[in-house]
Amino acid sequence: MLSIFYLTNEDRHFTFQHYIDLINKSQRKHNWRLLVLTHSHDQQFYYDILKKTDITYNIIYIPPHDNYMEKVRFAIQDAEYNKCEYMMKCDNDILLTPQALDYIVDNLNILDNPKNITLGPTLTSGIPSVEYFIQSFLTDEQREIIEKKFLETNLGYVGGLDYSMLNKHTLGSSKWNKEEFFFDVKYNFNHYYKGIHPIRVSTDAIIYLNDRIIENKDKFFNTVPTGLIYDNRSPYFCDSIFCIKRETYKTIINDHSLFVDPFDEVPLNKYAWKHECAHVFVENGYAIHPMYNWTSNHKVYEHEFCQRLFT
Repeated sequence: MLSIFYLTNEDRHFTFQHYIDLINKSQRKHNWRLLVLTHSHDQQFYYDILKKTDITYNIIYIPPHDNYMEKVRFAIQDAEYNKCEYMMKCDNDILLTPQALDYIVDNLNILDNPKNITLGPTLTSGIPSVEYFIQSFLTDEQREIIEKKFLETNLGYVGGLDYSMLNKHTLGSSKWNKEEFFFDVKYNFNHYYKGIHPIRVSTDAIIYLNDRIIENKDKFFNTVPTGLIYDNRSPYFCDSIFCIKRETYKTIINDHSLFVDPFDEVPLNKYAWKHECAHVFVENGYAIHPMYNWTSNHKVYEHEFCQRLFT
């Protein structure tokens, strides 16, 4: 059984109905349950939507103080109580297709191999999954255009760190080479925040990508997953959505030596580096992440994007 724990609050109510409409089409609902964890007093909002479905769910209020890790710890305890061997973390800015969810459910057993730490969809702007998405979804011409936008990206002082040493792969290069970029991030960028890629910095690039999704909604929502991608080469995994074995997750969360901030992303990556684990992605199994919070007014854009995507 899979426990999907959805981390949310009142700031993104505009995504929730769409998220539920999608996963409610899952053919494997008897194999997963939904745990909504909010730090706003908005439980009734989620209840009013979920009561119209046949999804097994629970909605829990978590106090705002240190709420991210409090939600994670509660989710692990809840998964143990409900005998869910696997867990899926999902942020409230994610839209997951039912085909991807069902394919994930059917392949959760790959996480029994300790060399596979996570399993998740091909997230449109995820790091590193953006590279798998543009390869499978965009045309050759569109891929050339977005890679040109990557080359126009200034990776300077962003997100509290100076990434300018990586500009040799963007402003200082005539061709986008993801392998060389990720190699440099992994071995030569000496910091534990390695979740960097032009898609996270360039508003122009991510809007271009999203506009191609809007233009080809049928392809996005109807594509059938075709396999699994095992990635143990990329330097960092941004963890907006992922499945993990409950006991592995519990081990990571309980290891305080892995933490550098009040979030689980760096510990997850440090554990993967230490044990040489792969992050596994569903090939052609999609989920949308519209915008990173490094962009000002990103929630305004996300709201407009959802309106365009579902009309």
